This record gives sequence, structure tokens and C-alpha cells, in this order.
Amino acid sequence: MDAPQLLAQIKETYEEAAQPARGEEMSRYMRHKFPFYGLASPERKALSTILFRSWGTVPAQTAKELCVLCFGEGEKRELQYFVNDFVQPQAKKLDLSWIPLFEALILQKSWWDTVDFLSPKLAGPILKRFPDEAERITEGWLEADNYWLQRSAILFQLDYGLDTRTDLLFDYILRRASSREFFVQKASGWALRQYGRKNPEAVREFIDENRLALSALTIREGGKYVFR
Repeated sequence: MDAPQLLAQIKETYEEAAQPARGEEMSRYMRHKFPFYGLASPERKALSTILFRSWGTVPAQTAKELCVLCFGEGEKRELQYFVNDFVQPQAKKLDLSWIPLFEALILQKSWWDTVDFLSPKLAGPILKRFPDEAERITEGWLEADNYWLQRSAILFQLDYGLDTRTDLLFDYILRRASSREFFVQKASGWALRQYGRKNPEAVREFIDENRLALSALTIREGGKYVFR
């Protein structure tokens, strides 16, 4: 099957399980930016798993085309979430050719719910395997005019734990410390909080040394596990 046929199957499956009342609640939570089928996350993931297991191996090019269609022709928000369901289990095996796709999707129907899987969950595992390219790519994100790309640069290492390159993390946070954009300030705090679970001393020192530069939101979020 080609990508449009696969998308049609996803839509049919999700539509059969749709719960409009819940969908309205979900849309309200997301400030009515997107319509929803009303599928709870566990239910959606179960349906997604059934679908892509029934497909077997999907060629890489078809898979990429499907991701594009899920964002470009996916009216309901769960169709964007399908990309995460589909790609994340294999993200560690993917190559750098997927990064331009994820970057393009970050810029489509942009909101925190999709950006926060496209960067750390999908792009992150790939970039971890290619550190030199990772710095070049995420440097471009950080310097972009789009704040969702800036957020992505700060968050791509979110799941790296002690493998986090603190030189990049701290540098990126400081270089966007003057941003007045909530989603950038929040991302900086989230990234610090996550790394602080593994290395609280480093995060405590970073915050203490840069209190005058960092926003109150970043300090509050980033210091949750390092200041008692």
C-alpha cells in the first residue's frame, strides 16, 4: 500500500472509535486549536499498534510520506500523534535523512504537544548517534526566528540523562535566556529539571551562576529537584 492508502486506514480506524464528546473536551484543553477524534492516549496507541503491525515492514520512503500526510492532510489531532506512535519505537535505528522531515513537521500545526515528541522523542535518538551533526543541526534551530525550533534545540537532549552534552544545553539556554516567549522559557526550565534528576549539582551551580540572566519561569521550573 502507498502512503495515502495507509492514511485512509488510519482515519477509518480512528473514526470508528471516535468519541465526539471527549473530542470536544480535548479540543477545549488545547484552546480549540485542533479538532480531535476523542481517543484517549492508551486507546489511540493500541489502535495504532494494531495498524502498523498489520502492515508489516513499511519502506522508509513510504513511511516518510505517511508522516507528511498525517500532518498535512490530518484534520484531527490524533493523526499527528500517530506519527509518534509509529516512528518512536524505531527512532534509535533511523538515520540523519529523517531529520529534515522532523524539522519540517515541527513547523506544521505547531504546538507544544507535537513539538515535544518530534524533537526529543524522534529527532533526539538520531542526533545522539551523530554528535557533530547534532550540534550543527540544533545550532540552526536555535538561531531560527521560529520559537518552536528554538524550543526544539533546547529539548532535543531531554532523554539523554548523564549523556547530555551540558556544554550545548547550558549554552543554548543562556543564548535564549532573554526570550520573552513562554514556550522557550518553559523549555529551558524543563530541560534543566530533567537533567537535574541525574546531576543536581551541575544544575544548581548553573542556576546560581546565571540567576540574573535566566527568567523567573526557567529558574522555578529548573530548580524543582535541586533546591529544597
